Amino acid sequence: MLLQRTWLGDSEVDLRVAEGVIESIAAPGSLSARSGERTHRGGLITVPIAEPHVHLDAALLGARMPNRSGTLREGIANWAVLREQLTAPDVIQRALQTAEMYAQHGTSRIRTHVDTASLLAVEAMTEVKAQLAQQGITLQIVAFPQEGVLRNKGQAEQWEAAVALGCDAVGAIPHFERTTEEGWQSVRMAFDLAEKYDCLLDFHCDETDDPGSRNLEVVCAETIRRGLQGRVVAGHCTAMHSYPDPYAAKVIELVAEANVQVITNPLDNVVLQGRYDGYPKRRGITRVDELWAAGATVGIGHDSVMDPWYRLGTANLLDPAYMLLHLGHLTSEAEMARIFHVLSGDNHLPFGGAPPLPAVGKPPHFLWWDQSEPIEILRLRPKPMVVRA
Repeated sequence: MLLQRTWLGDSEVDLRVAEGVIESIAAPGSLSARSGERTHRGGLITVPIAEPHVHLDAALLGARMPNRSGTLREGIANWAVLREQLTAPDVIQRALQTAEMYAQHGTSRIRTHVDTASLLAVEAMTEVKAQLAQQGITLQIVAFPQEGVLRNKGQAEQWEAAVALGCDAVGAIPHFERTTEEGWQSVRMAFDLAEKYDCLLDFHCDETDDPGSRNLEVVCAETIRRGLQGRVVAGHCTAMHSYPDPYAAKVIELVAEANVQVITNPLDNVVLQGRYDGYPKRRGITRVDELWAAGATVGIGHDSVMDPWYRLGTANLLDPAYMLLHLGHLTSEAEMARIFHVLSGDNHLPFGGAPPLPAVGKPPHFLWWDQSEPIEILRLRPKPMVVRA
């Protein structure tokens, strides 16, 4: 394969793949096509995309029990019913099918939250992880207690049992606990559990329109106190949308100091949030522009792929990116380009950082986009060509 006059990083180059490696990266226009060589001209090369927040155990189940009210609570209630009907083959088949959808859109790393109320699902996902590794796809598993750890007897024990099965990260959902104090307690329990098993941490945090939801500051404070900067992710954080500005400024400063990455999930949150509002209805998207301005790190997740919370979804991460630029008023050229580059940049941080750009002598594993401008890619949301040995 020969790519002529394509963009790689900040440079326009010619790039040739031959005999399973990148043979050369040369000045644009300097390499001529060989007999029988596939040639493409123009476009843009990026490293593969990463998905930092999805629920593969529930993927593709949305049609079985539709969320008629569109609320987060009905989604959780519907999932609780469907969860009791799970079988290992079904979980594995749906997860692999969804992972293949992601792969077709250029995603090579996926972090999935798995409900610890079903150890069957956790065990099935470890099998999925092994199968995907053989295909060159990295899967991280978050032990996620969908209905909390303190609401009912035995939830905390089941949560730890799931972590012990080999999960990569400990999750929690403090805003869904019965009281504010129990929410804060669940956060500290998650940190204790992560330290015990040497895991990362990934919270569903303040996924509510309630401006009084105060869990993110506790997550940040615990991160700083325990010296775990860079090992903690907070997903959703939609209450920040509704915080009074002085409090939001305080929390955003904490997020940046703690180096807690915030994962926004625009597709789900614009649908699930604001359901109790009259008009005007809140968008329910966290304050991405202000987080960026403070030096905090943001990732973009798809969250749901046709599941009990969100009936739609394509596993194309360009879709939530496209939604974010609209809902967040992030429509300057610099902001739109930054959103695109999050997918192949900051989205990789939960996995240890983005892979390197293609280099001579290395096996190819990159994406080639027919469009050379990130804004045009966001506009069209195409499938890239996945190039790998």
